[in-house]
Amino acid sequence: MKIDSKFELLVAAYVHDLKNQLQSLSSQQDNLIQDLPEEYQHKLAPMLRQTNKIKADTLRLVSLFRLEHNGKFAMDDAWPRDTASDAIEICQLQFPELEIENRIGMEAQGIYNEQLIQLALVTLITNSAQAGAKQVELLCKEVDSQSLNIIVHDDGPGFEQDILNGLTDTTKAEGTGLGLSFVEMICQTHQGAGKKGSLTISNSKAGAIATLFIP
Repeated sequence: MKIDSKFELLVAAYVHDLKNQLQSLSSQQDNLIQDLPEEYQHKLAPMLRQTNKIKADTLRLVSLFRLEHNGKFAMDDAWPRDTASDAIEICQLQFPELEIENRIGMEAQGIYNEQLIQLALVTLITNSAQAGAKQVELLCKEVDSQSLNIIVHDDGPGFEQDILNGLTDTTKAEGTGLGLSFVEMICQTHQGAGKKGSLTISNSKAGAIATLFIP
């Protein structure tokens, strides 16, 4: 489906402005919380978490729009440990009780769009938290000299069989139904050496495993 360029520009401008406003609001809330006495900080923390969730959802909306309409994303040298650290920071604002461990080595390096992969990791960690996981670990394995697997492993109940079979994307009442599809679209945006990125999901004895293949 082709979208009129004027409409695209209008939507892009509106969403960009909304994202900036949310960023400003989030910063103001964060500063306000830090200025309050410690015994009152927890009362405003849920408001900050909700603002950050809306900001993350807005970024997903922008990315989905561009992915759907063949938007181009810049690929550059990136370090998965740093990307994972940024994703963890975002998620811990929303899920402060969730224990998230970054086990990605400092030496891991790839070529990808850092914002997109960060959004993919935030989406997967959010899925884990909403499914009831208490612990999440992030790992990275080199597939070959040009490709990486970034892995999100949790201790939750695992993926339901319908999800593993590809019959549905989510069974969570609070979910949008776009979580895994969104991550897969992000992976497929990354291509190189005749390969296309992909998302693989499975269960282990200890929970769910989601693997992002980035060529």
